[in-house]
Amino acid sequence: MKYLMLMWGEVDATTGGDADFQAWADFDGQVRAAGAFVANGALQPAASHAQVVRTQISGHTLPDAAEQRPFTPGGRQIQAFYLMECDSIDAAVEWANRLPTYGEVEVRELIEF
Repeated sequence: MKYLMLMWGEVDATTGGDADFQAWADFDGQVRAAGAFVANGALQPAASHAQVVRTQISGHTLPDAAEQRPFTPGGRQIQAFYLMECDSIDAAVEWANRLPTYGEVEVRELIEF
C-alpha cells in the first residue's frame, strides 16, 4: 500500500543548517535501503509560490479561477512530502515518526484505482 506523508510546519522547507540537511540525507538513505521509497519532494514557500485554482466544474473559468495565495490561512503550511510503500498504516506511522522534521506529519493511504 502507498502512503503519503505530508509534513506540516510553521516555516518553509528551505530553512535549516548542514546538520538538518544531513539528517534528511540519512533518512532518505534508510527509506531507499528498506525498499519503501516511491517519491519525495520539498515545496516552495506557500506565501510566495502557491496558487489556489477554482476549477471549471465549480463554475469558474480562467483567468478568474486562479488566485496567488496559500490554501490554508496562517503560518502553517505543507513543507514537503514522502510517498512510501508500506505494509500497513502502523509501518507508515513508524516511518513518519522518524522523519527529521519539526511540526506534524499527516499520514494518508492512497486509494489506487
